[in-house]
Amino acid sequence: MRYTVAAVACALFAIVYAQFSHGVHSPFMTFMFMVPLLGGALPSLIAHVANVRPAPRVSRQAWALALASLTVACCLRGIFEIAGTNSPLLVVYPAIATLFAVVAVVGFVRGKA
Repeated sequence: MRYTVAAVACALFAIVYAQFSHGVHSPFMTFMFMVPLLGGALPSLIAHVANVRPAPRVSRQAWALALASLTVACCLRGIFEIAGTNSPLLVVYPAIATLFAVVAVVGFVRGKA
């Protein structure tokens, strides 16, 4: 449920931001909602329907942090593209997301063993 709420919040943020962007659009801002939707809500729905045991807590939290990092990266990149600027720090967010995703996978594998 929380991933669905996050996806809706991201979509609403993108719509409101687009209203004030003077006709300039960014695909990163437009499709930012897809990160929590495809990375969180869809797997959670599939796991619920398939009646799969929940992953260990550390895996769930690390995965949520990975998705949050990617969502923030999309948001910032979209804002910077709309503003016509860039930042060298944008590479940090995907790197952090990758680190959290690795922690999630390792926690999942160790928790199931």
